Amino acid sequence: MEMLSVVKIYHLRKKVEESVPYVNKLRELLMSIASTISLDTNISPLFNPHEVKTTLVIPLTSDRGFCGAFNTNVMNLALNYEIQNRGDEIYGTIGKKAASELKHLGKEVTLEFPGLLDRITYQNAQQLSQQIKKLYISNQVQAVSFVYMEFQSVLKQETVVREMLPLSPIAKTTRRDLETFLFKPDARSILDDLTSQYVDLFVYKVLLEAGASEQAMRRMSMHRATENADELAQKLTIKYQRTRQAAITKELTEITSGAEAIKER
Repeated sequence: MEMLSVVKIYHLRKKVEESVPYVNKLRELLMSIASTISLDTNISPLFNPHEVKTTLVIPLTSDRGFCGAFNTNVMNLALNYEIQNRGDEIYGTIGKKAASELKHLGKEVTLEFPGLLDRITYQNAQQLSQQIKKLYISNQVQAVSFVYMEFQSVLKQETVVREMLPLSPIAKTTRRDLETFLFKPDARSILDDLTSQYVDLFVYKVLLEAGASEQAMRRMSMHRATENADELAQKLTIKYQRTRQAAITKELTEITSGAEAIKER
């Protein structure tokens, strides 16, 4: 399990690193197009903040154990987050561990995606993103936050809360010259599409981060378990040898004592 986790970490970390330039370029393109549109109007419903009455909190956990404190840390932060936030909380779950604990506590679970961290693809991220966007655009929820373990390195992961919706307002930056570009059908339609893609990519990146962190925690947990098992095996071997030696010594003592008794007779 430790070796499998090492391989999975490598692939997931590579995907995270490859997505960074695309995210940065997409953000730059959003800023450029938004600067050509009046910021006094609603650029996209995903940017439009509402009075927060209900917040959708989505903890990302695994479907299996053997990953140390990964699930515990995420769920502790997810449950404590409601104290800091406004409005009521409903939950969406990624992973069986989160769904099981929230249902046990009597929390309202709106979305369930078991096994998602074991099959992270952009298509699966889009499906999750689309359901979240529908809840937000229909005003069933007014804020959406992910609670997950952010991957920083193989040896370091940090449990964080990241608010996905509403999107942060685009700052009024210097207007960029886009007159050399032709927008078909128009700049606003393209901006809407890019905004939706940006949210999809946000979800995809969160899944990759959480997946890499899960495997890193599992690798560490399995490494420690192996060390503990080796140490336990060594202790048991020593105990077995001492017990065996004591039994042999006792038998020899009994035989010697018996022989001495026969000689005396």
